[in-house]
Amino acid sequence: MNKLFSVVLLTTILLQTSLAQTAFKISSHNETPEAFNYLLLSNSDISKNDTINEKILDLVNPILLDSMIEQKRQHHKVFMVGWIIHAFGGYNWRAVSLEKEKFVGTAHRNSRSGKEEYTEYDINFDLNFHLKKYLWRAFDAYDLQKKIHRQDIRPSHKRDYTLSPFVRDTYNIDITNYRVHCELTPDRRFRKQLHGVFYPTQPGMTLKDHPNFGTENPSMGFYGTYCLDCNHSCHPELHPYEWVWWLKASDTDTSTEKTWLVGVFHEGSNRMKKWSVNPMTGSISIPFAFNYTGDTTMMCLVKVDHLVYNKLHDAGLEPLKLPALTVSARETSNPFEFTDSDSSSFQGRIEFSDGLPSTGLQYWFDEINLDKQNKIVSGYLHMAVSAEDLYTTKITFTTKHRNAD
Repeated sequence: MNKLFSVVLLTTILLQTSLAQTAFKISSHNETPEAFNYLLLSNSDISKNDTINEKILDLVNPILLDSMIEQKRQHHKVFMVGWIIHAFGGYNWRAVSLEKEKFVGTAHRNSRSGKEEYTEYDINFDLNFHLKKYLWRAFDAYDLQKKIHRQDIRPSHKRDYTLSPFVRDTYNIDITNYRVHCELTPDRRFRKQLHGVFYPTQPGMTLKDHPNFGTENPSMGFYGTYCLDCNHSCHPELHPYEWVWWLKASDTDTSTEKTWLVGVFHEGSNRMKKWSVNPMTGSISIPFAFNYTGDTTMMCLVKVDHLVYNKLHDAGLEPLKLPALTVSARETSNPFEFTDSDSSSFQGRIEFSDGLPSTGLQYWFDEINLDKQNKIVSGYLHMAVSAEDLYTTKITFTTKHRNAD
């Protein structure tokens, strides 16, 4: 009797577990868009082609609850000195737009502060752009820089406003002349942790040596306030960047498993109090694509590793008005399925490295497309978060047999 009861109980639990999976509807049956097709390439092929890499990263859509800024200028807050040089000398940051923007490019240079100066400890990436829409947006800032005509006090940084990038032949553009400087000071409490598991924040490690890059010139995406740094010559900056993302891809990685690194940050210095306001509440959409073979034993596996983060706000996501179907990070494993109108389905599971005691982090899928002709499933995994100062994560997409270990 006890054995029979145990079997019935186990069967009931397994049945309830299988029925508890979240069903996301396949919404279209179109031909797979070009950029989603690139996600099927090997990581080495993506790494060797910056344009393809940037097209993939451009699929990502980040937003923040405070995506609009109200104060056009920010300045240093070093006692009264910052205000004085801002008011009487024009030394400040000046917004190019009052709406935060996305930029996707390839880092031709990266740098970080050797030590903290007052509250400033910057992690910087200088982007060049292979996609025209971002290159042309860089033109706008350089034209404003030319109009202001400001010169840096350092002789080595003087600008000649009669030459490129301030005067250009649009049929013969050298994209290396057009860079946007992406800058952030992460909160000092988390810099050592970030160095080990997200991106380099300490001296002595290159991007190529870091396990999340493997290349010195990664393609990356950033979202934040587009401005001119008129503490110098009014050069273009995204300062601070608050969302950052990239696809882990190196020239030697021939696998097709896709790993994304994603982070949202509050500016940790006191320079940008009106441009970066915590808690950091927003969402980001991550694209995925995989071959659909029709094998019913195949499943999509999404692994989410929580990296460095601090307090998550339970009620923080309410203003975002999330869809009814979301996956909570409270549980470490959540089964799901993509369902079609013809009753066919594709099984999946999202696994979290830790269960979080908060509803301030939610995931869901949408815009799921089943390309039957080319046998490809594609769509977006969305992440919504409300974190006091930061949340960073590593998200890996792969397919496997359900009975595989």
